[in-house]
Amino acid sequence: MNRLILGNCLDTLVRLPDKSIDLLCTDPPYGIGIAKTGKIGSSTFTPKNWDSAIPPKVYFDEMLRVSKRQVIWGGNHFAHYLPPSRCWLVWWKNDGLPCGTFADCELAWTSFAKPAQVFNSRWRGFVRDSKEPRVGHPTQKALDVMKWCVASFSKPGETVLDPFLGSGTTAVACKLLGRNCIGVEQDAEYLDMARERLRRATPANDNRRTK
Repeated sequence: MNRLILGNCLDTLVRLPDKSIDLLCTDPPYGIGIAKTGKIGSSTFTPKNWDSAIPPKVYFDEMLRVSKRQVIWGGNHFAHYLPPSRCWLVWWKNDGLPCGTFADCELAWTSFAKPAQVFNSRWRGFVRDSKEPRVGHPTQKALDVMKWCVASFSKPGETVLDPFLGSGTTAVACKLLGRNCIGVEQDAEYLDMARERLRRATPANDNRRTK
């Protein structure tokens, strides 16, 4: 079951019961203004203002309330909202070439009492380990990365929530791995991308190794 909702995620979050979601896995806006540029490297996108600021604390309070377990990408931007964590995730995406424009890695805060973990998946320009095409979202996550999160921290048949769905990478990962997904996105253009990606995603067509 995959349910994609158009709207502000806070409206959905406040209606969900406490601990009704098995895993929250999401990538909120970092507040760095990347969406307004309309261009990253050689890729162009529709300029938007959704990344002009990080979400208010109430969004994070609600995300923690409704879910049993959490993975929040960009956690270093939201550390003042979140409790201390032992298990930070690191997505190492450097291809070994010097570059001062893009970060070598991204960090995710988690609620798990486990050692920190690193996942290697190159994601820079044309040098990418995840081969899915870019779909018009400036901060599209690598599918291999989201599959890693979903596979590592949830079980088949469980429900995963992504309240900042974007172009739908979390929903695609859930479909390929046999999880239920609830995704919320306030931008209609992005939600259309997510629906199309989800429509095309079938386990039989997913030939990449799940890490």
